[in-house]
Amino acid sequence: MLYNVVLFLHILGAVIMFMAIAILALSMLSMLQSKDTENVKRWSGLAVKTDGLFPMSTVLILLPALYLVFSAWGWGTAWINVSLAALLGTSILGPVINLRRLKGILAAAKAETDAVPSPALMNKVRDRVLWNSVSIMSMLVLGILFLMAVKLALLGSLITMVLAVAFGFGIAQLVLSKTRPETSTDTVSFR
Repeated sequence: MLYNVVLFLHILGAVIMFMAIAILALSMLSMLQSKDTENVKRWSGLAVKTDGLFPMSTVLILLPALYLVFSAWGWGTAWINVSLAALLGTSILGPVINLRRLKGILAAAKAETDAVPSPALMNKVRDRVLWNSVSIMSMLVLGILFLMAVKLALLGSLITMVLAVAFGFGIAQLVLSKTRPETSTDTVSFR
């Protein structure tokens, strides 16, 4: 019975993480398509608030996972070790890369005086590092889910994560190629 309750909490953490990723993706896509500064402000504010779900979901995934590893699976299982490394990697991407840039977008949107977003603001929205990070993070989480279901050996687990990173990078490039930047995005400041 305890195993099943802990497994439920582990899955609940994954559901919360997927919901947070979905809200973050919706917010970013909405900012990218926005023609109104107020909308950029609204969606970037939601994206910043959503970032608070990631630490909670990581803890809700990780604590039950540790119990499950110690009680049933063991550390010799490749897909568990690869999934743990990917989860910790995504936990770093959020606050280190994403949150800082999302706060920069929100601050820039709040500072805007025109109803139409400036090219500088939209360049922050189109930031390739942010889009790559969020897309890769999303695909890594999907890869973890795949490994939880399929339970591959080490080589298969590593290939899954490499493919997840590649797909994440490809999705970001595809989304950004569908929008036209107003000016060069080579030097974007997030202070």
